[in-house]
Formats: sequence, C-alpha cells, structure tokens
Amino acid sequence: MKSLLLCILTIFCGSTWAAGCGFMISPSASSLNEIGYVTITPSASAQSFLPSQTDLLPQTQNSTITYWGRNQNSVSKTIILKPEDTVFTADPNNIKGWLVDSSVPGLYFILSVNMPQPNGTNWGNFSPAMPIYLSSNSSINQTTPASGSWGCASSKNDTYFQTGTMTFSLSFYTTAAFDPAQAAGKQVLVGSKRAGTLDNTQDSGGEFQIFLQGPLTISTAGCGAFSADETVNLGEIPLKTLQASPDDEHNKKTFQVTLKNCYAKPTLVVNLSTNQSKNNLLTNNRGSAKGVGVGLGYTTASNTSQRLNLSNPNTIDAKDLGYSSSAGNGILNMFAILGVTDKSALSAGSVDIPAVITLTNP
Repeated sequence: MKSLLLCILTIFCGSTWAAGCGFMISPSASSLNEIGYVTITPSASAQSFLPSQTDLLPQTQNSTITYWGRNQNSVSKTIILKPEDTVFTADPNNIKGWLVDSSVPGLYFILSVNMPQPNGTNWGNFSPAMPIYLSSNSSINQTTPASGSWGCASSKNDTYFQTGTMTFSLSFYTTAAFDPAQAAGKQVLVGSKRAGTLDNTQDSGGEFQIFLQGPLTISTAGCGAFSADETVNLGEIPLKTLQASPDDEHNKKTFQVTLKNCYAKPTLVVNLSTNQSKNNLLTNNRGSAKGVGVGLGYTTASNTSQRLNLSNPNTIDAKDLGYSSSAGNGILNMFAILGVTDKSALSAGSVDIPAVITLTNP
C-alpha cells in the first residue's frame, strides 16, 4: 500500500507542474495592470531623403519591462505588437512598413521591439525569436515563450517574476514613389502620434503604448552654393557693325553657373536689378565706349535662348537647370551679348561692366 500511495502522489504532483503558466507584461514590478508609455523622437535636423533608400535615421530607445505569470491554462502566453490602424496606413508591398504621412507618398517607417529573454525557469526562449514588428501580419508581430523548467506551479495569483530592458528600434525608408520636390520643406509626425501597443493577445495584464513624436522635417529645395566664371570676354567688334545693326545681339558668349549640393531639383531666381541698366542692357559704367551695354540670358532645356529681365527677378524652371539627380549639382547655361543702348552716342572704346548676379531659391 505504501508503494501505491507514493505513485498516486507522484502523478498528482506531475499534473500540477504541467499546468499552464500565463505570460503577461507590465511597466511595474509592484502592479500588473499598468500602462507604460514609450515615446520615440526622430532626429530634429532637416533630412534630404531620396527615392528608394533604406535604413534612414535608425535609432533605438530602451524601456523597463517586467514579466508576470499565473498558473492558469486560460491565460495567453503570447505578446503582440499591434498597430493603431486608424493612425498610419500599411505599406502594401512591405509587411513591416507604415506610411508616415499621406502628404508625403513613399516615406515609410519600421518599428520593432526586442524584449529580454525569460529566465528559463518560468518560461523558455521566445518563438519566433525577437524582435517582433509593428505589423498586421501574425508571422512577425507576435511571439510566445516556451515552457520553462518549472513554470508557475505555485502561482495561483498574478505573480511578478522578472525585470529587464526592452529595446524599441525605429527607422525610415523611401520607395520609388517618394518625390523630393513634392516633399521638400514639409514636416511630418507633427505632435505625438500613437503607433501601436505592446500587449498580451488576450489583453491580460499591463501594456505599453508606443508614440512617435516629431516633427520630422524634410529639407527645403535649394542649393548649397553657386559658382561662375569671374570674367566673360566678349571680344572685339567694329563700331560700324554696331551702327549698322543697333537692334541686333552681337558677340554672343556663353558661360556657365554651377549649382552645387542641390536638393529636390529647385527652381532658381536670378536677379540683376541692383545693376544699372538701360534698354534691358547693363550700362558700360567702367569702360570708355559710349552707347553700348551688355545683355544676359540663358539657354533652356529645349536649346532656345531666353533673355533675362535686368530690372526684375527671373524664375528659371528646374527643367532648364540640368540637374544630375535629386541630390547633386546643376548647370545654368548663360550667355552674354553686346547691344546698343543709344545709337546716337555710339563711340569706340572699351567695355568693362562689373555685374552682380543674385541667385536664390524661391
């Protein structure tokens, strides 16, 4: 009878150990049903994003997490990073991606969390392995710890077991749909926006609400610097040629202005109104020749010549600026011509005109 009694006790104890060990999380070691708040703030500096880029502005943020359990089969062991679907729209071509803002097509973010491994006694390693991602896809947005060597045999009530540090990771990427010219100068994630919740799949225990806090600023369209030839030599011309054709453009000479470190293929504003001019020609205020001046213009992408208005700002379209890419250099192909400002005053001599060309972005 003693051997039989021992066998019964062994079976009874084994059954107790096999009972489920629910897995729950909380921001607190003293209270289970608490809400933790995690706010991730992207870089505040302006960003010059381009199409089809990955792993932009990667950053991490740590937060304390505690593990709790209860000896009860009906308590879920699965933890999920679920999205707030009304705030962000999923990337239809990437199960991890979320559109940052509808005003900037093609700019997405990826958010994940890496939770510390359980202690092995109450629960084993997570499966699938960390990290899990903010996603609507169950293959990557949730994980379940394996059974531990002991479980929660003596834990009839919610019991704290472990404290650790989890790490959230945030990064951005762009698709081919991202248009720097359309996005330039915009701010997204203005204010705090809730991205998702880290929780038990049955809402048991505590949770963590994750927010993205901007603003994330996209660089304005513009160029970092401009450079041009310092001197344009128009050569020589007989006085009688000017007298015979006072309305023509003479001695056309081309030169280039290089637009350096440009973003988003900006338009360009050219202003020469600070210079003295007459009949839309710069006056020869340092040369000895009389009745002559110099006109300026540029060559368009269709290879046509366009004279500049010397009295008012001139806006030159991006297509006429020869940009190498959305983030690179451009070329403004300009020309200078000799013209007549006053036929009756024409006289031979030199032409020497210092001119200030102001180049700005709109």
